[in-house]
Amino acid sequence: MSTDYDFDVAIIGAGPAGTSAALTLAKGGKEVVLVERGQYPGAKNVSGGALYGPVINELIPNYWEEEGFERFLTTKKISLLSDNKAVTIDINNQNFKEPPYNGVTVTRPKFDRWLAKKAEEAGAMILLDTVVEDFVWEGDQILGIKSGDDIIKSKLTIIAEGSSALLTEKAGLAKFPKPEHYAVALKETYELPSDVIESRYGLEKNEGFSNEMIGYAEGIPGGGFFYTNRDTLSFGLILNLKKLTKKKLKSTDVFEQFKTHPYIQKLIQDAKMIEYSSHTIPEGGFKHISKLYGNGVLVAGEAAGMLLNAGLYIEGMNFALEAGKIAGEAAIEILKMGDFSSNGTKIYENKLKKSFVYKDLKTFKRAAKFLDTDRIFTKYPDLITGLMEKLLINTGKPRKRIVKTAVGYVLKTMNILSLIKDAIGGWRSI
Repeated sequence: MSTDYDFDVAIIGAGPAGTSAALTLAKGGKEVVLVERGQYPGAKNVSGGALYGPVINELIPNYWEEEGFERFLTTKKISLLSDNKAVTIDINNQNFKEPPYNGVTVTRPKFDRWLAKKAEEAGAMILLDTVVEDFVWEGDQILGIKSGDDIIKSKLTIIAEGSSALLTEKAGLAKFPKPEHYAVALKETYELPSDVIESRYGLEKNEGFSNEMIGYAEGIPGGGFFYTNRDTLSFGLILNLKKLTKKKLKSTDVFEQFKTHPYIQKLIQDAKMIEYSSHTIPEGGFKHISKLYGNGVLVAGEAAGMLLNAGLYIEGMNFALEAGKIAGEAAIEILKMGDFSSNGTKIYENKLKKSFVYKDLKTFKRAAKFLDTDRIFTKYPDLITGLMEKLLINTGKPRKRIVKTAVGYVLKTMNILSLIKDAIGGWRSI
């Protein structure tokens, strides 16, 4: 086997997973190249939202002293929408306003460039505007990457290409999820001055909130999202591809209809839309994670299907950062050991299984199937918003007891067997 290498490790994709791996390797004194197809890190990314947990502080201690994030999150709202009604659960925790913060909002072009700069300062080389088309092969062993006529040879390759998973497939690691395990995410960015954001939404300086929404999307499983940034708003809708196709609906039409809801209109009122984007994302969960390692190769982040949607928890960026960090740590051990076959690269999977990424995906492995139930996105938003209207409306007539009114309305509105089935499914899944 050839030993003439350009780098210790080549990493494909300068998103959170790839850059986290590059930063970890560079800090460990390894020669690493990070290859990105966009003109800058974050140029090809749609995501912009909430980043939770301590992993970013583990990668870059005291990160909040810099300009990588938008606002720290103290509030999470979950809204059920139907017709012209909305019911919102508002969870506010002022304990979350102290660094290192429970969660922050980020915009990916800004965040990805900031993180890539940190990797570059640590010693990683970054190649932009470079599309990796294939690997350098020696038998079934991967020995680097190819971009056109250019070849970069490396002892180890880490794939962090995002949801397309084309190279993950070429490496023989990808599973083949069905259409119901993919969704399309549509996102708009709105411009609004920071002082207006704070006064409108009742926020202190640099404080922010996230808002997930269910219902009012033509019955398509998925949901809306809304995040406050420093002087912009991130707003969008995620729709299950299979159900969208089955109903012969266009995602853009559903999105435009979603924006007509009074609750949504108030959120984005007087804000100027400055960007629109769309993107497919995997949402098959634990059962559809790709194989994580092979001969000379590891895969991390969205390329491996590491996204969690368990209703209350919708997380991906923190999973990517953690998986990339673990991939970098595993790569350092593999380089030291010198075994780049599957027997050696299996170290990565062993390490990942001890992490919150793997354990959370496994804990909520039934969530994807449960959340694929149409009633979750049609019947229940209608039920709850209708029930609250029934309880709060004043007709000038004597009121009945709250419990009697609620039970009567639920039994009249819902099939009791479906209600029991969904209760059991929800208990087992989330």
